[in-house]
Amino acid sequence: MDASSSPSSSSPSPTYPTDDEPLHSKRESNNNQNNVTTPSLFVDRSPLDQHVHSRHSSPATSPSPPSSPNTRARPRILASSYRFTSNTRFIISMLVLVSFASLAVILDSFTNHQRDVSGCQEIYMRPTYIRQTGFDSEMTRFAGKYALYLYREKDVDLSDQPTGIPVLFVPGHAGSYKQVRAIAAEAAFHYYHLYAQHPEIHEQGMRNLDFFTVDFHEEFSALHGQSLLEQAEYLNDAIDYILKIYKSDNYPDPASVMIIGHSMGGVVAKTMFMLNNYQPGTINTIITLSTPHVLPPAPFDWKISKIYDDLHQFWIDGYNLREDTTTTTARSLRDVTMISIAGGTLDNTVCSDSANVGAFLPSSHGFTVFTTAIPRVWTGMDHLEILSCKQLVHVLVKAMLDIVDARRSSQVKSVSERMSIMKRAFLSGLEDRGSEPISLGSLMYFDHVTYLDIDERLVIQGEQSIKGNHVTLLPAFGSNSDAFAILTDQALDEARGRFSLYLCNRHDGHSGVACKSADTLVAPVPASTPNDQYPFSGNTFSFASIEFGQMDGHGWIGIADNGDSNGFLIAEPFSTTDNSYRVDQSMSSIAMLGAHVQVNASLFTRIHIPAIENPMLAYHLTLTRECNDLGLFAPFLRQSISTMHESKFYVNVGNGPTDFTLHGRTAFSSMTISTADVDHQGFLLQMWMDPTTCQEPIQVDIAIDWYGSAGRLGFRNGIMLASFTFIIVILVLAGQIECYNRTGVFPHFGQGLGFYIRRILPVIMVAVGLCSIYQSSIYDGHDFGLDIAWEHVLDGNTDPFFWWLPLAGLIVSSGTVCFLWVVVDRLLLLCAYVLSGTFGTQRVLTWSSHPTETKQQRFQRRAITTFILFILVATCIPYQFVFVVAFLVHTVNCIRSLVRSWSSPSRVNRYHYMQSLLLLFVTLLPFNLPILVVWIRNLSVHWFVPFSSDHNVFAIAPFILYVELLTGHRKMLPRHEGVWRWATRGLFCMVVAYAFLYGIKYAHSLYFLANHIMAWFLVLHVRDSHYGRMAWRYLANHIWHPFLSKKHS
Repeated sequence: MDASSSPSSSSPSPTYPTDDEPLHSKRESNNNQNNVTTPSLFVDRSPLDQHVHSRHSSPATSPSPPSSPNTRARPRILASSYRFTSNTRFIISMLVLVSFASLAVILDSFTNHQRDVSGCQEIYMRPTYIRQTGFDSEMTRFAGKYALYLYREKDVDLSDQPTGIPVLFVPGHAGSYKQVRAIAAEAAFHYYHLYAQHPEIHEQGMRNLDFFTVDFHEEFSALHGQSLLEQAEYLNDAIDYILKIYKSDNYPDPASVMIIGHSMGGVVAKTMFMLNNYQPGTINTIITLSTPHVLPPAPFDWKISKIYDDLHQFWIDGYNLREDTTTTTARSLRDVTMISIAGGTLDNTVCSDSANVGAFLPSSHGFTVFTTAIPRVWTGMDHLEILSCKQLVHVLVKAMLDIVDARRSSQVKSVSERMSIMKRAFLSGLEDRGSEPISLGSLMYFDHVTYLDIDERLVIQGEQSIKGNHVTLLPAFGSNSDAFAILTDQALDEARGRFSLYLCNRHDGHSGVACKSADTLVAPVPASTPNDQYPFSGNTFSFASIEFGQMDGHGWIGIADNGDSNGFLIAEPFSTTDNSYRVDQSMSSIAMLGAHVQVNASLFTRIHIPAIENPMLAYHLTLTRECNDLGLFAPFLRQSISTMHESKFYVNVGNGPTDFTLHGRTAFSSMTISTADVDHQGFLLQMWMDPTTCQEPIQVDIAIDWYGSAGRLGFRNGIMLASFTFIIVILVLAGQIECYNRTGVFPHFGQGLGFYIRRILPVIMVAVGLCSIYQSSIYDGHDFGLDIAWEHVLDGNTDPFFWWLPLAGLIVSSGTVCFLWVVVDRLLLLCAYVLSGTFGTQRVLTWSSHPTETKQQRFQRRAITTFILFILVATCIPYQFVFVVAFLVHTVNCIRSLVRSWSSPSRVNRYHYMQSLLLLFVTLLPFNLPILVVWIRNLSVHWFVPFSSDHNVFAIAPFILYVELLTGHRKMLPRHEGVWRWATRGLFCMVVAYAFLYGIKYAHSLYFLANHIMAWFLVLHVRDSHYGRMAWRYLANHIWHPFLSKKHS
């Protein structure tokens, strides 16, 4: 329908002036009183300032000047691009269907596909928690909110007083102080049953561990930055108290503590260093379990996002200072080591990609490791299981006891000694040694020697060994080989194993050889036999690999056999070039065709695929071999990734498919792999197979598991849905306001969605797609000089393969907004029908009204109410609470506006506008409800001290004032043109641009963007008021026009 034609389907109906419409609409309505046949929807194309005819005169008696346009009211017609046609309804239905299907696939994939199997065993304990009553309000201002306890294991710890090395446990988000029990109980058993009986160990500084734990009353620290700061301040005070209660006559008093932080407790531990009450040197070792170091799990609070940014920069600066620097930052971090342990795929609470500390911590002071890589653990763990898994707790406790040295005031060994112990305990031993020297044992001699030929393989099985002082030598030289691989199902250990590994040289003047033990080269790997289904079965193999050039001048590898038991050993020389395969396919090629490589039969093989690095994809791996002889062991695999110490074993691999996933660089991480380290970039697959039974090559096929990848994509990009939903509502609202300014008709939200889908969405998708392509291209070496930190914008993705991810997020979010509108619209309609039928229409319309109240009295009452709300926000309640109240009030206003629109069609515009604002408020609830929950939680534990970060009156004032304006005066957004119209357009464009760029990483900023929009709406209302027009004319006549005249003159 042409915009100038009249409506064809609507019957004529009179319109009346109401308080729902702006001033110019009242004038139009009064004119229509004299022309009752005029349709209720009409458009006036004349400028707004030309509606100057009198309220009381009719067109017949008030002729217009000859030069003026016709002042007769023209019909309001909705532009064709806003019409809610059957095509629009079909597109919206399809978007909702696609959105629901996508979310259902993501949920099913995340919960049921590509999941690791947990092999954790339980720990039994008899806990006792002794509250430290001496740590009271005289020592900390949070004594009434938090509490400190000392753990004691019944029948093991015989004293209720601390007697060993202090360790402080920090629970995470909604965590309990009792979660320390598994680690503390295992430490007590380990020390008193294994170490306490040996006096010489006691003289070397070994002591038991005293575990202190903090009761935060299960506070939601992941949702609220101020709570996190309060916890960190309390812990610094607690450390000061703990160190004061230790008194020793024989050794120095403790001057520092070790910290174990679970989940957000690890972030709290890092934050302690930045606070004023931290005393340098009081923390020396931090072990974090499932801690999100890189990104906050829920970035809805501005304070927690700022804490993360400050922490990142603080720790980088702390380790980048010179050795002779004496600043507090350097003293705080110079002797601190940090180990981050992640649970992997089973952790549904914290994405393990975010556990990486490599972006701010040098390798000399810490590392990240996954539980699937820790020797003899080899299993994934969920977020809580990581605290009580027996295999991990045993390794963790032993490592902590090994770094203890009570002879030092720090209570622990030096940084280098601590890191050496931690690496032996937590790393797989299969990492690239590089130029690191090999630690060898003492020199010993063998008289009986068997020499193998060059490139000859050694196979020992069962009772085929030669016993006695005998060693078999394999030459470390040859025409085709440059390395050795040794695998056995026995302990490859000089002290307690059947086989021993040596590096040897011929002894001058004697027939024997001189050897040094090379047990440090040996790494445990999970056993792979037909009886082993998972790597955590409890059985192990021993594996060693060394290149000839790393043998420190030794010319032979020696294998000694004690012949104590049955078993096998295979030692094979190999060429690192021939046994290493590199798949140089792009990610796009792998997605379409898969990766395929054929490898020769060999004991140890490496396959390197640089393109597979992004953690958002899951894969299927298939091994195909013509012969199925079992041999001495079944084939097994190890996957690893270079960005973190993540490795995962797959044992007893047959011809069927094997699912695998990986972790790596998270979104919004600026840590990239150096081009000089390109050989170690990407995915590494190591394979072990028995080369003695089958000489046929093996086919390795890798394909993307798209369905299994859906859950990983959703888990890592969930914030995108909340951010894009807000942006889409803003775009729809902007389109509605534009239509209203042009035609005088405010379309309902569905019509606005139709306009968004037809006109706005294609443009936005092109713009976002180009930005995403550029964002990924700068990491391929194509930076076009734009001064933007592109790793911090959009979805934070720097992988060119995932340039389409924001576009998919837009489609899913668009369907979500469509569904949200349908739900809100139906709920409002249902509430209106129910309330009208129950109480009557008149009662609904007069709720909270005072019929006898004058305008001045109403204004005074509402002003006092608003002022009281401001006072409460500034003193005792968070502004998020007031936002929720404003949301509820606005919901009631929407229902009343809907009921009014039934009796007066001229009020439909206002209802459409109110409903759009309500949808905007709904998208802002996720940014306010978490803080409100934290506040209510504090009230439940009788903590009434207000948050210092959530009492900004300006953060809520525009919302309060605007809702109050809409409630008390039944106002409608004024139509505007000229500079005001362009200013509104510019504001919405800037809001949308900023929200797209930074709304995912800094999601809390979306609330403040909406706050600015509400403030601008208030400005428009003030400008349209009587006093506002007077002020505008004064400024124009006395400032603007004289300035222009002076400029031209």
